[in-house]
Amino acid sequence: MTNQYFASDDDNENRLPLDPPGTRGESQSSSFFADHLIHQMFFGPMKKLVDELFEAGPLKDPGEGLVRLQKIQKLLSMLDAARAVVMADSVELVAQIYAEEPIAKPYLESEQERRERLSANYYAVDRASDQIITSNFVAESAIALRETTKKASAHMFFAKGLRHACPQTLLALAAGQITPSAARAIVKNAQDLSEEQINLMEEQLLPVAATASDDTVSQRARRFHDRSNPEQATARHEEAADGRKVTSWDLKDGTGVIKLVGPITNVRSIMNTLDYETTQHTDPKDTRTKAQLMADIFCDALISGWPTTNGTPLRPRVVVTIPALQMLANPKYALADLEGHGPIPMALALQLAKDAPSIIPVLTDPFSGAVMDVGRKRYKPTRVLKEFLRARDQHCCYPGCRRTADKSEVDHVEAWETGGHTNRENTELLCKQHQMFKHALGWKVINRPDGTKCWRTPHGLNALVVPGSVENVERLDHVHNHCPERKVASPADLRRLLGNLSLRDEELHIRVENPRIIDGNTELDPQEPDPPGSGSAAA
Repeated sequence: MTNQYFASDDDNENRLPLDPPGTRGESQSSSFFADHLIHQMFFGPMKKLVDELFEAGPLKDPGEGLVRLQKIQKLLSMLDAARAVVMADSVELVAQIYAEEPIAKPYLESEQERRERLSANYYAVDRASDQIITSNFVAESAIALRETTKKASAHMFFAKGLRHACPQTLLALAAGQITPSAARAIVKNAQDLSEEQINLMEEQLLPVAATASDDTVSQRARRFHDRSNPEQATARHEEAADGRKVTSWDLKDGTGVIKLVGPITNVRSIMNTLDYETTQHTDPKDTRTKAQLMADIFCDALISGWPTTNGTPLRPRVVVTIPALQMLANPKYALADLEGHGPIPMALALQLAKDAPSIIPVLTDPFSGAVMDVGRKRYKPTRVLKEFLRARDQHCCYPGCRRTADKSEVDHVEAWETGGHTNRENTELLCKQHQMFKHALGWKVINRPDGTKCWRTPHGLNALVVPGSVENVERLDHVHNHCPERKVASPADLRRLLGNLSLRDEELHIRVENPRIIDGNTELDPQEPDPPGSGSAAA
């Protein structure tokens, strides 16, 4: 059984037999007539099939329903093929522009181009390299497709593999003869193969893929790949061992997953150890299942140390926002917010708050939930600004990025050297990767009057970002590019106003913070200097 969350992510376009970027003939124009023939080949049958489904009218017979399902599946295959062609050809057009562009002379540069060149040098990126071109276009594609960058990157690998390495598979997919999953299995197993081997694999698998299940095609493709490279088995194992890592993601209802990728001997040893420890637990009053015991022992080992030890002095940094009004009005159903995750039960939040060394009051907009101000009793002004942004933005403000505030830095929306101020209106949280996008790769950010930010990609797409603390967007004009200025009271006015109200009438959140403790000392965030020519603010 294949689980998408646990599947090995080893796709790498460098393992496909691709020509250098800018020279891939499949994506280059040959003549006006030939270009239109190719366009008709990929989009003509799709249009015909859509017309058939539309003209069929309302469904009246179950058998006809099954026929329509077959046509819809065929249409999905055609759409995947069309998306692959568009993505592969688009990124190749960008590569051609860089390949044909003459070397820029500094004295011909505009001021904006000069700043981007300096920032690119600071981040040590070559904007004309295939890796940077692909990464930048994948980020734009993620906005266009309204998907994560990781999913868009997977689409790009699939697109390049179909367009430039597996042409017969692309044609079969465009004709609706095979499913997208079967096509992905063929492209995935084309890695490390020569062009001749890929052609042979397509000859053997495509007739099977026209009728067989996706699992059958995947197994046959994997067997063909392994038989074609028996001498690479050891090398692949060593390479896989070098890719050992630990990742995590959130699930619903306040739970999450930790994924460990490592040598099978280590994984088996960990599981055997957990299994053994559960057999040593013989308390008849303990009603936990074996699975629950294994999970609890695993957490105890990493957080507090094995039961026979004194544990580790490292305590995690945990930031929780507790809505005081909801807690008083309906404590049974109120939810708090765990930074980097989202809603958690109030009982869990209060348990975390019980031993918290610090509590920071956070003032929020009673209509939208947006953070407007934070307490000023703990840090000097620069620290207060950082605490404000942590509470308001909660994570990196790039569209779709969920890197937490701990992994992001304060950045100027309008660069400091062009007159931007270091204040809450002109600052946001950005991770290192998306600072590079903004300062070196041509991405723009514009502040809008309603508090949202408009990101513009290098090729003209717009994406709006609402601060992470905003819960109600009813009063935000987040559809249009321009909106009237909202008149709101200043934080000082709101504090004076709320000071005259009872606690039940104000929207006052309590921010609870567990700082990282190392050897009994509180670890503060390091101060980093601004990069030259960038808009990064002092954290």
